Amino acid sequence: MTEKFAPAVMNLLDEAQQLSGRKIQVELGTKQVGYIRHGQSRQIDNDDGSLTIAVTDTTNVDYTVSHELLHLLLMQRGYPQIRFNLTTGEEMLDRQLWATAIELYNVVSHVVIGAEQQQLGLVDAQVQEQYLAGILAEVPAEEKADRLVVFRTLALLDTLVFYQGATTAFAQKFEQRYPAAYHGAQSLYQVIAAKTIDSPFSFRRAVVNLFAAFDPWLASVGLATTNHNQLITLDGVFSERQQRLEVRQVFEILHSELTVREGGGSAYIGLGKNDHQNTFVITAPTDQDKSAAFFKQIYGESVQTFMQQQQIPFMERK
Repeated sequence: MTEKFAPAVMNLLDEAQQLSGRKIQVELGTKQVGYIRHGQSRQIDNDDGSLTIAVTDTTNVDYTVSHELLHLLLMQRGYPQIRFNLTTGEEMLDRQLWATAIELYNVVSHVVIGAEQQQLGLVDAQVQEQYLAGILAEVPAEEKADRLVVFRTLALLDTLVFYQGATTAFAQKFEQRYPAAYHGAQSLYQVIAAKTIDSPFSFRRAVVNLFAAFDPWLASVGLATTNHNQLITLDGVFSERQQRLEVRQVFEILHSELTVREGGGSAYIGLGKNDHQNTFVITAPTDQDKSAAFFKQIYGESVQTFMQQQQIPFMERK
């Protein structure tokens, strides 16, 4: 169903199909709540290899469909992805940690996506009103000792990203309804807004910095930290020069108490020496002598050779 889409949305649909090599179809629901939220659409992988974008609410179809297509296009355009290679051994805890990592990653994604939607003329005054209405409708006002502080803070952080830091439309209302969460969102937004995000490299840097800033904020409100910089794998982005360097010059490989999700083996995490972010997870021989020889070999390999031999995804910095 495409006849209701703006030309800019159709162009995004064509690009997504061309880059992904997949047929993409859009299914529109009948619900119209009168506001927009990013949870009003999702991607469904079909058995025949095609992809369906299911839009559950049609309050603003062009905005919602373009938003979903741009999420898909970020991957096709070579932006680094997050991967859940490790497990704590507790399924419920894993799911909670992965959920917050996805939210933080998406917040940074929305910087790039929102800028392109603005450029394409898909964000106007009506969309801005509908977005704010969605926040006020679905994010309840703060109450003492409730458990929604993370949900509120990340929702308000996403709002600051949507409005590109301009707070005139909601500052007073947010300060009244969400004083603690709004303060937290503002502090985290400063991390994102510190440098321009317009490339896979700058995008990755922002995700790493947001992961790093999130734990101190959690601690400040009395919540357990996530350690996303070690738990979550984030694809690397390397210049040609970095790809030629030896692994020992770029990474520190640490043995982890966490285990590999696939196979349950003992995990070794490749942390970037500069940003301390999990860029890959590998296993090693259990025999001590074989393990020592294994690490001696890979530490001396070039980053490019190692990543390719281990089939570890990475992007080239342009």
